[in-house]
Formats: sequence, C-alpha cells, structure tokens
Amino acid sequence: MKAKDVLLTGIGKFPKNERILDGLMQLYTAEQGVGDPADLIALIDKAIDDNPSNVDLWFGRGRIFYALKDYDQSIESFKKVVELKPDLFEGNYYLGVFYTIKGDALNKEMNEKQYSSQAVYDADLKVVNDVYKEAVPWFEKAHQIKPDDVDTLEFLKSTCFRAECNQCGDRMAVTYKIIIIAE
Repeated sequence: MKAKDVLLTGIGKFPKNERILDGLMQLYTAEQGVGDPADLIALIDKAIDDNPSNVDLWFGRGRIFYALKDYDQSIESFKKVVELKPDLFEGNYYLGVFYTIKGDALNKEMNEKQYSSQAVYDADLKVVNDVYKEAVPWFEKAHQIKPDDVDTLEFLKSTCFRAECNQCGDRMAVTYKIIIIAE
C-alpha cells in the first residue's frame, strides 16, 4: 500500500498532475484490494475538465468504469478516445472489447430469465445481438490499423458469430481464412 499512499499524497499536493493520476488509475485497476476505483472518478473527471483532449485520461476513465462493470460509461469514454485519436489501435480494439463484454453480460442476464413469451425472448435477443453488432466496426478498424493482430481477428469472428449478423457472413469467411493463414 506504500505506492498508493505516495500517489494519494502526490495527487493531494499536485491535483493537476496527470502522471500521478495515471499511476493511481493503473494501480486501482490492476490490483484488487488497493481501493475502490469509484474513488478516482471525481479526480479523473476534474482532470478531464481541465484537459478534455487528453487521450490518456479518457482511456483511464474507460478502464475505471470497466473495473466498476459500468460498460456504458466505459464505452462512452473509449468513444472519446477514438474521437480524439481515430487511428489508435488500442482505442478501437478496446471499444470493440467493451461492446462484446456488454453483450456477454446482457446475454448472461437473458439466460437467467424464465421466458413465457417467444416475443419477449426475441426482443431481448435482438437487444443482445445489436450490442454485439456495435462491436464489429471497431474490431474492423483495429484490424485495419494492425492487420497481423490475431486477437482482433478472433474477436471479430466470434462477435460476428454471436451477433447472428447477416452482413457479417462474408466478413467472417474472410476473417476465418486470415486466421487460418496466420496460424
């Protein structure tokens, strides 16, 4: 906890120091039991107010909200990352990942429900599939930026499959061929 204490003392003395804030974000999201990531939101939002074009702050904000399982806020933060730096591989990749994780969470909720109506089930399934579909363009952009990244291709393939996305059919075939060639 010494690192945490040093960083908290530092941010108290230098509240606008983005390096100290980044250190806190990394510490709070990398190690369990260090502290509640929610405690950092006000600090991050204040730093963003002072420097709204700082990609690292938006990236850290997205990581904090991911740690809190607030996928909507995480997605919004990473949309800002991509807006500020459209060709940043990590921004596009993680935006796709967070949509996929949100879809997985919704799918899990759906699987725990007892349905008495096919129409309600179909409506819930459409919501889940729509979230998965939102991930596809971000993975495609990440793939354009870093075509040799196999993880991106795997996510793209599995997300298209999960989304039951008709327009993904051709993409999945091409993606699968690329994965086989890469292996």
